[in-house]
Amino acid sequence: MWTTADDVLETDLDDELILMHAAQAEMFSLNASGRLLWRALPASTEALGALLRGTYGLSPEQAAQDVNAWLSDLGGRGLLRST
Repeated sequence: MWTTADDVLETDLDDELILMHAAQAEMFSLNASGRLLWRALPASTEALGALLRGTYGLSPEQAAQDVNAWLSDLGGRGLLRST
């Protein structure tokens, strides 16, 4: 199960979602698919893949690849945590 880190603040600006990692004083911008995944948290890797497949019509392989890349990127930046 994946969830947001406790010290992440967010601001919704209509076409993008801005995240601020308070401990690192860094800001990040999520596009539409990133926002979709972020708003679905907490969720499992499988549920996030299903969300991408259903929303964007991706193949299971492509959805899994995209979700794993997103989790790796945001997890590596301390924005997400696995529970």
